[in-house]
Amino acid sequence: MSTALRTILLVVLFAFIMSLQVNLDADKTSTFKMKNALELAVHDGALALSSADLANGKIVFDQNAALNNIQASLDTNLNLTSNAGYVYTPNANSFFKNNLYLVDLEFIDDNVTTTYPYIYNNPNYNISKTVNGPSIIAIMTTDSPRWFNGSDTIIRQAAVYEYKK
Repeated sequence: MSTALRTILLVVLFAFIMSLQVNLDADKTSTFKMKNALELAVHDGALALSSADLANGKIVFDQNAALNNIQASLDTNLNLTSNAGYVYTPNANSFFKNNLYLVDLEFIDDNVTTTYPYIYNNPNYNISKTVNGPSIIAIMTTDSPRWFNGSDTIIRQAAVYEYKK
């Protein structure tokens, strides 16, 4: 009888540890995928420059084109769909199961400041960063795609792409 009880206890303990491990792995993979995709997206967004300002020696982002580039990059790299560019819905075969939100997108270019280094502060997300040139800063958040029940984990990542002056 005691052997059967120990076996049952070990099976329950093994199932608990495995579900915990799978949830933690989902958190880690989500963080990794979202960080890499956001880094690529802000890079793609930074390619949208105003050619008229660039001819005058200023780096000014075409913000609508940049948002479209960011949206296309995130849609492609994370297998998402977005119509407005700030809310991303996972496709059927996406790793993510919950909507992703681009909660903050800021453009610091030569229209904002002409002196660098510029200290960027975002008290809402506790971000402080010294940028050395025109930059795009994006913050994205989602709930982790937990495979087993557990407390909800919010994953938030920020990415900065800057031109150095």
